[in-house]
Amino acid sequence: MNFLQRFLHANQRRIFCDASSSCAREALALGKHEFTEFDYLAEMLWLRKGYGDYYGRLQPNQLINHFPNESVIINKVGLTDTLHRFENTQASEAPVIRSFYQESYCLHHPEERRAFFARQPRVDDRENLWIYKPGGNSRGRGIEIMWRFGKLERKLRSYGNRPITKRSEQGIMQRYIKNPLLLEGRKSEIRVYWIVASLDPFLVLMYPETTVRLNSLPFQLDHFDNQLIHVTNVYQQKNHPDFDPNVVLKWRFSELDRYVAEDLGLAAPGWTQSELLPKLKRILSTVSQAARPAFYQDYPHQGDCFAVYGADIILDDQLNPWLTEIQKGPGLSFRGDPVKQHVIPPMLDEAANIAFEVRRRRIQNKSLKRLKSVDRYHWILNEVNPALEPDLTTLPCRIPVGSPSDAIALAR
Repeated sequence: MNFLQRFLHANQRRIFCDASSSCAREALALGKHEFTEFDYLAEMLWLRKGYGDYYGRLQPNQLINHFPNESVIINKVGLTDTLHRFENTQASEAPVIRSFYQESYCLHHPEERRAFFARQPRVDDRENLWIYKPGGNSRGRGIEIMWRFGKLERKLRSYGNRPITKRSEQGIMQRYIKNPLLLEGRKSEIRVYWIVASLDPFLVLMYPETTVRLNSLPFQLDHFDNQLIHVTNVYQQKNHPDFDPNVVLKWRFSELDRYVAEDLGLAAPGWTQSELLPKLKRILSTVSQAARPAFYQDYPHQGDCFAVYGADIILDDQLNPWLTEIQKGPGLSFRGDPVKQHVIPPMLDEAANIAFEVRRRRIQNKSLKRLKSVDRYHWILNEVNPALEPDLTTLPCRIPVGSPSDAIALAR
């Protein structure tokens, strides 16, 4: 391929979206992107289902919006495993996982099962709250808040020292955040959008505008079985028989900033930009670095990968952010939702532009040191130009007492 052919090939920007990616296509269309109905003619494949079948047949320089083995972060069990493994490989001065990820145990590991049950008091205590999360479920399905563990322990005892290999039976037990930040008295959660634009060199960016999701009923800690109080998921809220369709479930990031500063008096105006965003960048930096080795495995021999992810964050009443899970293709529907209409189309448009520019520069053998398409996105990791990365070393690191490694040591 001569220079002219490379130039023409690099500047084609056709996107193929599968049938289940209609929301992504609608958002990308607002950015004036071009589409093709034939996957083999596309420079970018945007897929929601069946993408594993494409890795072995990508065209040269063809982009696909997933990484192999991304289950290491988008699955709750995988995320917990990945963060634990990463923490065990880091020097003591590295950011500590449990400063942003609550104490968690993968119940499919015999050692972690023993450690979890060894950590429980002899007598059930309603103050000792944990949340059970099935590994592969989404939309808050299967989540259960627990403080009695006899039935679960009896069920798991049958496995003895054997791991649980059936994916549908895997899950984690995680400390429940009993002091969430309440917005108008309701539990809330932040959805953060970020892109891994390249694996080599490592290029990771975060979109600075988040969506804020609220539950529909006031928070009452001891109403454990009421999904409208405890599970901050719009699907769960809207499909609950007691849901009030008139209640507001979404805020913009600016509304969160104003409410915390003016109504709650917990921070100065602008704290989301000056204090919260740097903490979110540290979380996503750590998650990205932890996932990178797995993303390398089975990387396609031709073509390239990128991915847009969502990270769900709960703030506690001290404004500390806690990661709860990572989402692939994160809730891209926006029709009829003014908050998401403000965020999703520009977020996805710029993500696609970044991925296309990385592709073009690779084809033309140009430097990736500075990307012209980066406008609103903030750099998290830039292996080519570390000067663009934020300085996260001065952030305070709140570490709660106790960790899975402590419990495992005690259980041995």
